Amino acid sequence: MRGNELDLYKQFVKTIFKMRYRGSILGFLWVLLKPFFMFLILFSIFSHFAGAAGNLTPKQYAVYLLSGLIIYTFFNEGITWGMNSIMERAGLMIKINFKREIVVISALTMALINFGINFLIISIIALILGISITTLGVGYIFLICFTMFLAMYGISFFTSIWLVYVRDLTHISELVLQLMFYASAVFFPITAIPQRYQFIVKYNPIAIYIQAVRDALILGEVNHWKFVLLSLIISVILVIVGRLYFNKKIVKIAEHF
Repeated sequence: MRGNELDLYKQFVKTIFKMRYRGSILGFLWVLLKPFFMFLILFSIFSHFAGAAGNLTPKQYAVYLLSGLIIYTFFNEGITWGMNSIMERAGLMIKINFKREIVVISALTMALINFGINFLIISIIALILGISITTLGVGYIFLICFTMFLAMYGISFFTSIWLVYVRDLTHISELVLQLMFYASAVFFPITAIPQRYQFIVKYNPIAIYIQAVRDALILGEVNHWKFVLLSLIISVILVIVGRLYFNKKIVKIAEHF
């Protein structure tokens, strides 16, 4: 980004941050409270069953569950906010001429910031619970999240345009994301699923990302690295193709607001 574009990007991120929590008593604390309350509910209900099925101690399952929640939350927010980015800035885009893709990446940046804060909290919790976190594991987690960020960035180039034409996409995406939550083994190990249905999780990219993060965080192991590297290459291609599509379609999008 050039100097003026970088300044605009920073301003958009600040504006999104303020608008996201405007009028909220707890404000930014909701970034921490939402996954925390979800964790409490799921942990109290499934800790014994899921821990036994996955051969995990209560402390390990706590980190197992939290890591699944923050990765899925990152994915959910990135997809949702990226898709809505153009519509949320429609009024501004009609009045001011600027590089439109800044709107998309600034929305995704908020999801990345939220993830960073949640990951810091879970790392502290893991250390308190006696989980040894390795430098290699943390570095691998950052690579996974960078790959996910690029993928969501590329997807948002398409979905942000499609939403302008098809408003039902909001409801469709909510349903798909809800199904993805249950199909990603966020709160249960894959061994708890009947053998004939395990393919749903095994071939789910988000479930693979979550499991790779868990292995890196809890065990310090680098697993599924071939999948992550392949995903990184595909994500870069997706960003390039998505950007070309976006720049072509955004020129005439204003008439559909």
